[in-house]
Amino acid sequence: MREKAAAFFRKQKKEQWMLYFLLAAIGVVLLLPTGTKKTDQKAEQPEETTVHQTGEAGLSVQEEMEQRLREALSRMDGVGAVHVVVTLESTGKKIVEKDAPTRSTTEENQKGDETGSVISSSQDETTVYEKTQNGAETPYVVSEEYPAVRGVLVIAEGGGNPVTVQEIQEAVMALFQVGANKIKVVKMK
Repeated sequence: MREKAAAFFRKQKKEQWMLYFLLAAIGVVLLLPTGTKKTDQKAEQPEETTVHQTGEAGLSVQEEMEQRLREALSRMDGVGAVHVVVTLESTGKKIVEKDAPTRSTTEENQKGDETGSVISSSQDETTVYEKTQNGAETPYVVSEEYPAVRGVLVIAEGGGNPVTVQEIQEAVMALFQVGANKIKVVKMK
C-alpha cells in the first residue's frame, strides 16, 4: 500500500502539485471566519413601500396636518376662526425591513489539463415581520417618510389684514417648509 502511494506521488507533474496546493489554499480561505458575529447569514436591507398613512386617532396624515395647523393658527392674534386645506404630493412611504440572505456556491470545471472554479452567489429578499399583541404579523417598519406638501389654503376671519396674512404665511412656511408661492391666505365670509 505504501509503495502504491509513493508511486502515485512520483507520477504527479509539477503543474498538478500546484493545482492541489491552490485548491487547498482556496479551501482554507473559504473556511476562515469573516470576523462578523452574526448568528445567521442574513444581510438586512430596507425596502420602500407606499402605504396610506394614518396618524393619531385614525386620521390620515393630511387630516392630521390640517387639524394641527388649524389649531395653531386659531391661537394667533388677529386670525380668528380659520379653515385650512392642505394638499400633498403623495400618500407617503413606510420603509420596511428586509432580510437578504446570500448563498455562495463553488463549482469546479476540468477540461483536459486545465482546472478552474466558478463561484456564484444568489440573494433572496424576505420581509421581516413583527408579532402584535393579538398574535397577528405586521411588516417591521424601519422609518416613515411623510409626503411633501403641495399647497396650503388658509381661510381666516383676519385674512383681510395684510399683517395677519404675512404672519399666517410665515407660520405655514415654518411648519411645512414650503415657499410663499404655495400658500394662499383669503378672508372668510
